[in-house]
Amino acid sequence: MLEINHVVIHVDSNENVDEFKHHLDNAGVPFEPAWGKKAKGFKVSNIWFGMQYFEIVNIVKSKNLWLPSWAKRHAKGERGTFCILFKIQSPISDLQKKLNDAGYRVTEPERTTFKGFLGLFEKQLPWRFCLTSKIPGTNIELGFIEYDAGAEEQIKPYLVPNGADVGLTGLSRSTIYSDQPMKTNQWIRDLQLIIGEKLNLSVVEKLNNMSLSVDVKTSKSNPFSGVGISDVVLLPDYS
Repeated sequence: MLEINHVVIHVDSNENVDEFKHHLDNAGVPFEPAWGKKAKGFKVSNIWFGMQYFEIVNIVKSKNLWLPSWAKRHAKGERGTFCILFKIQSPISDLQKKLNDAGYRVTEPERTTFKGFLGLFEKQLPWRFCLTSKIPGTNIELGFIEYDAGAEEQIKPYLVPNGADVGLTGLSRSTIYSDQPMKTNQWIRDLQLIIGEKLNLSVVEKLNNMSLSVDVKTSKSNPFSGVGISDVVLLPDYS
């Protein structure tokens, strides 16, 4: 079964990020947005649970180097959950070809790249990813990410602060809230058959402004009872 690697959430401003930090602090979830990364026109900060995370994106300038398709969605006023990405072990090019051949619209695999000061140097990160179009009945895209060999061990020291240090060790099942749950379920079932893997993902009808819930693996010694950020609810998973 494929597990979540991370969830991408777009926010309005630094005030939104500060509000997230306030709620997360109260819930006992470590988060230090000041430790995030900056590039031309945008800022990113991560909420870590072991090797899995929420990527909080704040676009601060219309001219920016963020992923163009997401920057365009942001410019149109979209906020909240943009994408759920699942980690794969098989070659990402093969997965992308299977899905495209079956009629899914999936982007070419690409490597995350950041340009430095005045564009004088470029840093490539040790993974590739591809994205589907929005899942029917939602505003959420599905993504797949393949790490370079050994990359996850190399980046471990940088995954801080981390919920694992307080007994919040990872992310398990996620649930999408859909306006068309039957259509969403069929789309996901067909995709799973094509790639030959199940996703740790379920679908229910959308009844409010929440788009996603994610279960957080929680040690029995931790009093975590859940918290909401943007259009996502984090729930404890004591199993």
